[in-house]
Amino acid sequence: MKRDLSLIFENKPKQWGLRGDPYLWDEMKEAFRGESLDISSRDLAGMICQYYEKAVGEPLKYYTMVHVKRFAHGGMSSGSVSGEFWICQGIPTLIDNFKKIKSGYPVVTLCGSTRFKKEFIETQKRLTLEGNIVISVGLFGHSGDDEVWDGMDEGTVSKTKEMLDDMHKRKIDMADSIYVINVGGYIGDSTRSEIEYAKQNGKEVRYLEPIE
Repeated sequence: MKRDLSLIFENKPKQWGLRGDPYLWDEMKEAFRGESLDISSRDLAGMICQYYEKAVGEPLKYYTMVHVKRFAHGGMSSGSVSGEFWICQGIPTLIDNFKKIKSGYPVVTLCGSTRFKKEFIETQKRLTLEGNIVISVGLFGHSGDDEVWDGMDEGTVSKTKEMLDDMHKRKIDMADSIYVINVGGYIGDSTRSEIEYAKQNGKEVRYLEPIE
């Protein structure tokens, strides 16, 4: 699978404007999936502004705070989207990500058990500083994101895990290589499946710790 514009959303801002902004970010990522990287930065900025207007119902302006019902998931400012954030941080971050990807930086997808949250974060930082674009897991279901599963029935949990497994293979599709977080030599069944998938699709496989 060829790289597409959804890749520019992998590196997220360190701070968001309002609580609705990360949900718009994720929705826009899915909307841009399959779109070609063969465009200019100016074209990209125009696409983002067009999608923003479509998603929130009004044009992107600096002094705006728009409430979008589908982005409301609790908490102060829930569902609210900040025009200031998208103009000052969101769009500049996406354009910067776009330029880095277009410049030819290698893309690495991290694989491994989410119980190793600390090692995932440390490896992501190290590989980034070494000049790689790093794609990591979306959540740490075994070490810190337990609330994701709260209230889910067994069938929903199963379907969600299947979706996450498939999603991570799509992340492997976008990468040049994978980097396996095999702390203490541990490689679970899901990770083994991802390693095999990467090999079948011609991706280089590297490991945190030597394998026997």
